[in-house]
Amino acid sequence: MGQVYRFLGLQVGLVQTGMKPAERRVAYGADVTYVTNSELGFDYLRDNLAMTTDELTMRAELNFCVVDEGDSVLVDEARVPLIISGKTDSSTAKYATAMKLVGALERNLHYEVFEKDQTIALTDKGVRDCERTLGISDLYSPKEPWAAYVTGAVKAKELFARDKSYLVRDGEAMIIDEFSGRVMEGRRWADGIHQAIEAKEGLTIQSETEVVASVTYQSLFRRFRKLASMSGTALTEAEEFAYIYNLQVIDIPSVLPSQRVDIPNSVYKTTRGKSNAALTELLSMHNQRRPVLVGTTSLQSSEAFSEKLDELEIVHEVLNASPESAEREAEIIAQAGRAGSITIATNMAGRGTDILLGGNPGFMARLFLRSAIATAVGISIAPPKDSFYPCEPSDATKEAVAAAVTAYAASATTATATDSPLTLLDEELAVASSSADVFEGSLADMLREALEPLRDEFKAALAAERELVLERGGLHVIGTNLHDSRRIDGQLRGRSGRQGDPGSTHFFLSLEDRIFRLFGGDKVKGVLDFLRVSEDQPLESEQVTRVVSETQEKVERYYYEIRQKLFEFDEVLAAQRELTYSRRASILRSTPSEMHAMMLQIAQQTATDILNVNWKAADADQSVSSEARAETILTKLRQFFPQMELGAADLLASREAAEAAVLASIDAALTAKEAALDSARSGLAFESQRYLALVQTDLLWKGHMKAMGYVKDFAGLKAYAALDPLQVYQKEGLTLYDAMQTSFRQNTAYSFFQYEVRKA
Repeated sequence: MGQVYRFLGLQVGLVQTGMKPAERRVAYGADVTYVTNSELGFDYLRDNLAMTTDELTMRAELNFCVVDEGDSVLVDEARVPLIISGKTDSSTAKYATAMKLVGALERNLHYEVFEKDQTIALTDKGVRDCERTLGISDLYSPKEPWAAYVTGAVKAKELFARDKSYLVRDGEAMIIDEFSGRVMEGRRWADGIHQAIEAKEGLTIQSETEVVASVTYQSLFRRFRKLASMSGTALTEAEEFAYIYNLQVIDIPSVLPSQRVDIPNSVYKTTRGKSNAALTELLSMHNQRRPVLVGTTSLQSSEAFSEKLDELEIVHEVLNASPESAEREAEIIAQAGRAGSITIATNMAGRGTDILLGGNPGFMARLFLRSAIATAVGISIAPPKDSFYPCEPSDATKEAVAAAVTAYAASATTATATDSPLTLLDEELAVASSSADVFEGSLADMLREALEPLRDEFKAALAAERELVLERGGLHVIGTNLHDSRRIDGQLRGRSGRQGDPGSTHFFLSLEDRIFRLFGGDKVKGVLDFLRVSEDQPLESEQVTRVVSETQEKVERYYYEIRQKLFEFDEVLAAQRELTYSRRASILRSTPSEMHAMMLQIAQQTATDILNVNWKAADADQSVSSEARAETILTKLRQFFPQMELGAADLLASREAAEAAVLASIDAALTAKEAALDSARSGLAFESQRYLALVQTDLLWKGHMKAMGYVKDFAGLKAYAALDPLQVYQKEGLTLYDAMQTSFRQNTAYSFFQYEVRKA
């Protein structure tokens, strides 16, 4: 799209991982900026931790945002906040001890697991045995809080499965995104869960962290004045988009009529029966030379399916979170539409490359040239499989490729960019393979001169294969499980029958699947007891169809209600975050005169608070004389403002006169303090005021978030007292926020008036 915007006279910015603040600032300053949701979120948080304006990257105002794959970003990922953490000095030894202890505990005897709610509860016997083993009297003692370590270890043992929730790579536990099936680089679970998993896997346990800044996608994207989104599978979440984002969902019909055939779900009594039936159908389609895409819900199940095919010596590809397949992701998808190909994938959302029937000649051409250039200039990349290319390029095309390689090698020797060589190569190839205008004789033109004949020759070689696949019915999609949302299933089905092509889909389910086990409950048990059929026979009845439909709707409603509750609770903190960050931004961008006015207001309000509290206390106690009251107030004021030129006599008059004298004295003290600092170095008063105000803002906000977390925990327990947890959270949150404002004023005023210059 960049070429369109530039033609219209607009600037286009691109934000990528690893860019420096100055580069990000240029990208965000453009008319149109492309950025991933996580980069945008972390830049927003980093900007609100900046100590100077030079560290800022984003615009001050968030105006218009278009979110691609909006259902994934705005709904699925809305449950998990983006967090910037800071390490603490806490010991990690307790995690290893707790995991060793939990290894000896038994499920249903020492603890119960609530898989649906993703939580656990220790039984009375579990608590007693833990206390006896650890040699403590109270597992829940605040002074020695072992309970958090033990429950975290049980959760890591029972609720977080290796190769499903996370994988271990290079001695590190890495989270697998449940929606995309990809590894989430640099992300860690909070509340000690990640440390518990590291203890479980025998890895080096990293230091505990505390939240420094946090925001959910719900809060972040609601800050934009205008929000829009695109998705192929958003209709089922129309209610949520309207409630949370005030967005209307409009269905746009496809340009060509769909020829896809969705075969009704086949439901089996057992997992083994389901797997055997799915494998049988896969082999049948493979024998017909139709390409097959198998969708699984975990890395574990994709590997299990792959092992079955290995035993049968059937060539196939696996696309999951493992590093081997992640490296070859685009290559695997590019050939997933070839005749007789089999691709097993954990999730197909946002995989980027279309599955073209008969193969993707454009991508094959690009990969051929990429490999040739990489080899010539010494860039290490994994070569594609031997059978990847459908033919050997002609001599004339090879000459064009050689010329492109020579041109790139010459340009690479003069490049001074800070990006990696592979990134630069991919960017050049992206331009060359697009329809953007390029200068004759330029590097992009040379690359295009090689790409076009390669693509044409590969396309001609694949033509017969494409016709065969079209004739046999196109891509066949096999689903081996229902996801928690119909949208994810829809994304898998949508890989077949694209752009008017033929295709078919068929889901194989078992009443032992997790979704039925957790949400089907008694209905599924009743069906199993009633139906006396073998595990290899599909259960074809209206009752079974109804159970499947009702179960998935129940799951969607359950998670929607969770997100709705999270949204309602987060709105309380979001409003406080907005006010805090707004004040922080005004401090950061302030001028010396604005900062002086702000500091004067802070100091005078602090002095007024001291005056009010002590005056009321003296009025309530009739035995306190006006002289004693004046001395008490003066002592308190001088603790904060030692530069004040004020005597006890100034506080013996009326309340209004005393306040006027105090405020005037504060004004004079502030002017004197600023003059003293500026005499040491010009501008030091402004710098120190701004710095100290920012430090206090960050410290207090960090503590406030932690306190709000505790309030959220006990607010849930208030439901037992017939109180609304949300109202409790709102009320307590407001009290804490008001206390934070008072602390900010007092701490900032005290820090500045006590600040002394010390020469190095």
